Amino acid sequence: MAIPADPQAATPAVAIDVTALYRQHRTHLLRFVQRYLGNQSDAEDVVQNTFVEALRCADRFSGLSKPSTWLFGIALNLARNQGRRNGADRYETVEEDFMEGLVDVHADPAMQYEWRQMAAKVDRLIDDLPAKIRATFEAVLEGDLTYEEAARDLDIPIGTVRSRVSRVRAAARLECGR
Repeated sequence: MAIPADPQAATPAVAIDVTALYRQHRTHLLRFVQRYLGNQSDAEDVVQNTFVEALRCADRFSGLSKPSTWLFGIALNLARNQGRRNGADRYETVEEDFMEGLVDVHADPAMQYEWRQMAAKVDRLIDDLPAKIRATFEAVLEGDLTYEEAARDLDIPIGTVRSRVSRVRAAARLECGR
């Protein structure tokens, strides 16, 4: 179904055929989200919601990126939200003295604090990235895709994948002072 451009939008919208996007990218989106979430049922829900959201927002698609990139960005955001919702389900109850057996008596609290601070900085950096760069970075590093697989799934050249991942890594090193 082609959604016509909105004549009153600040950035002219581009007509987008969500049905064609569904036929072309559903399988790739499902694999991408499945790798991100690790749960087939949740991945299917996220992909379905991705296309619902794409239909809902198609009139605002400006054409500044490829439709597939826009679609993967929607899927990534929905998958991240689903992952956060699922986070509470990942905790298990353990015996009262179980944690005592895990204590590292040689751990340096100052070093642990420094690592937590760096991790928080990197998380903020990643959250602030533009959607297409974040989708590429997370596909490779969190989705365990090779550069080639990420390029194919995101429908972008492999050099673009390498460039985006390199820029994010450099920004993270700069942010952490390394």
